[in-house]
Amino acid sequence: MKKLFLAFIALVAMTANAQNGVSNPYRFGQGEDSTRCIQSISIMNTNVKNKDYKVAYDAWKVLFDEFPVARVDTYTNGIKILNDFIAKEADPAKKEEYIDMLMAVYDQQIKYLGQLQEITKTKLSEGQILGRKAIDLLKYRKDAPVEEIYDMLAKSVAIEQGQSEYVVTELFMKYSGLKYKNDQSHGEQIIEDYLNASVYIVDVLDKYHDNIEKCLQKYAEEGDPKDSINAGKYSKMIDASRVAKSNIDAYFINSGAASCEDLDRIYAPLIEENKDNIEYLNKVITVMAMLRCTNQDAYLAASEYAFEIDPNPTSKAAMGCGYRYFKKGDIDKAMEYFDRAIELEASVTNKSELCYKVADIYYNLNKYGKARSYAQKALALNSKYGAPHIVIAQCYAATSNWSDDNTLNNCTYYLCIDRLERAKSVDPSVKRDADKLIAAYKKYTPSNEELFMKGYKVGEKVTIGGWINETTTIR
Repeated sequence: MKKLFLAFIALVAMTANAQNGVSNPYRFGQGEDSTRCIQSISIMNTNVKNKDYKVAYDAWKVLFDEFPVARVDTYTNGIKILNDFIAKEADPAKKEEYIDMLMAVYDQQIKYLGQLQEITKTKLSEGQILGRKAIDLLKYRKDAPVEEIYDMLAKSVAIEQGQSEYVVTELFMKYSGLKYKNDQSHGEQIIEDYLNASVYIVDVLDKYHDNIEKCLQKYAEEGDPKDSINAGKYSKMIDASRVAKSNIDAYFINSGAASCEDLDRIYAPLIEENKDNIEYLNKVITVMAMLRCTNQDAYLAASEYAFEIDPNPTSKAAMGCGYRYFKKGDIDKAMEYFDRAIELEASVTNKSELCYKVADIYYNLNKYGKARSYAQKALALNSKYGAPHIVIAQCYAATSNWSDDNTLNNCTYYLCIDRLERAKSVDPSVKRDADKLIAAYKKYTPSNEELFMKGYKVGEKVTIGGWINETTTIR
């Protein structure tokens, strides 16, 4: 009798476990519970689709409480429902309850993620869920503890790395900076965070560039408009990611964690004793290059040592050697290293930036043809990069006296403005700089009287001669 009773208890326990949907074979429950689960799924999905979230709520709550692994959309729909409730709730206390419930949705999704991945084949990872949880928490509780938000984002980024959503990576750097302001012992970690965030956001940019190429190639082969539309979507993502990349730099710089002088003071005494430690040298090079501390002794020495001892030297080390020779006044040798750096760089985004940096160096050396050549290389690698257009515009402005006809010379500034307009159209991050130069160059364009006296008409094409040899429109 006792054995029979124990067997009955075991059966009840198994049934209870099955009914709550946690056990893999019984994720929809059994018997009447299964019927209730299926009905709840139908009611939830129909009403969420119709945005009737109040009606959807009760069915969703049944699934959330009793059948946590039945459907992935239990969690995606729960987030939609609760976001709607939070937005419409006027009672502060009730609103807070809904926010707590929203956080619980994310937590439970993580709790059962292993089973959800196995059963429903969800592509979501714990890192993605944590990132989105942090975004929603900040959306509704802007005064959430910095430490809590930072820990959440740090874990998310550590899991996702180069697959992180750009907004999550950007927020991660922001909160690392805020943590440093509250806790100076975070100084070493914020440098590591900045290094990681910078690498991850470049990975994101490269991924979007690759996706654009694939979409355009597919569109060329098959002609499906969807591929062209998708390419446009990725292009917008590149714009947003570039802004995020700039913000990541700004958050670190504004954190006060390290200036170029601070970094040089920290690293310079340690370079000699670590001259055979390639890992340490590359860390110094990377940090200081990202902060544009390329004139400091620590950066230059680390680059030279790294390039000498590394059988597979990095582009950053080669770039540092270039700056070292540039500082010495050996321009030809410097340019050899800069070219080597471009050659070594694997990332399309970074390679484009290196080409731009070399273009800017040549511009400042008054070697305008070389500057344009490298700027064009940068644009060939990344058509969404505005800075190379600005360099080209500046090169043209610096060589506007190519003709005996002063009116034609002043038409050069139309071409400069063309470039600057192009710069800000493809890259909103350069708009301020481009607009300043446009305002300056407009002052030098020919007046209507000059154009009339010389017989030039508005709308007429004119070729800018000399080394430039490009056509623009009189306006």
